[in-house]
Amino acid sequence: KSHLKSLALKIVCGAVSVVFPLKKKKVFFKSYHGLRYACNPRFISEKLHEMAPDYDIVWSFKNPQKIDDFPGYARSVKAGSLSECVEMFTAKVCIFNAGIVLPCKRKGQFFLDTWHGDRAFKRVDESADGKAALSDAYRIMDVVLSGSDYADKVYHDAMKFKGEIMHCGTPRNDMFFCDSSARLENVRKKLNINADCVLTFAPTFRGICDGVAELDFPVLLDQLEAKTGKTWCALIRQHYKVKVSDNWNRDSRIINASSYPEMQDILLASNIVISDYSSLVGDYVLLNRPVFLYVPDLEEYKSGRGLYFDIEKSPFWYARSEAELFEKILNVDAESAKKNCHDILDFYGHVCEK
Repeated sequence: KSHLKSLALKIVCGAVSVVFPLKKKKVFFKSYHGLRYACNPRFISEKLHEMAPDYDIVWSFKNPQKIDDFPGYARSVKAGSLSECVEMFTAKVCIFNAGIVLPCKRKGQFFLDTWHGDRAFKRVDESADGKAALSDAYRIMDVVLSGSDYADKVYHDAMKFKGEIMHCGTPRNDMFFCDSSARLENVRKKLNINADCVLTFAPTFRGICDGVAELDFPVLLDQLEAKTGKTWCALIRQHYKVKVSDNWNRDSRIINASSYPEMQDILLASNIVISDYSSLVGDYVLLNRPVFLYVPDLEEYKSGRGLYFDIEKSPFWYARSEAELFEKILNVDAESAKKNCHDILDFYGHVCEK
């Protein structure tokens, strides 16, 4: 089946090359294999339009009609369609964030991949859709973006990438280094956040639909409010295959943010973040705010999916139990959190986000 698909794509690419000219001011975007209008491709797309509004911007989505916040100046096309092939193979530049397996590209085309896990923990041997080895997905790329020495190593080791690595940071993090007050206000409005402070829980997907063990957030929020004298809410950012606990749904302070498209917006709105093996923590430390890893399944995860480094020997604050996690959260202070974030950035090596 894969060989037939590869042959078909080669034929389409060849036919498009004969019939349609390559459009120098056309850029094709695809993020998470067409699932979302998000991540680094989104911010490149928006900045491109700001700098060169005459460029033709085309996005590929699995369900174009379900994409929120898609701008009127861009066009969308359905992923997997013949129209997508025509749009992609007539674009001078194509931009992705998770690799894409293609048997060929048109002469004169330029492919850029931004990856979506610059400082992730978990081993990545397959493409984000699980259909191919990452080395196959990155063979056709001309340039990839990196924000740290750590990311460079992953590109070389996991993706077997031999092209150019542009060590310049990741566009999705630009919002952390400029005046984002208007954006923050808009995020709080969209998520209906009325509390003074925000705690975010964003675990990775473990391949099972139940997700990580349930945490007693109502108790933690009560304790945080008593300690700080401020109102708190919790944003829950689960994988789309994982259901949010019914117990959490009973507390109005707990907000299901799982369907919100842009993770960086959620990080911007957060005062404290709890995750585990996700690259989001490597982004969140840029804000110098407290971040904690909740890893009750650490040994199981090590022996299964595998990690690039030993969490227990890293600067990350981690907890193996709910009681330990809550205690660390309740006793954290701003200065120690800031120092911890700097230690983490040093750990990744030459982090160049700005």
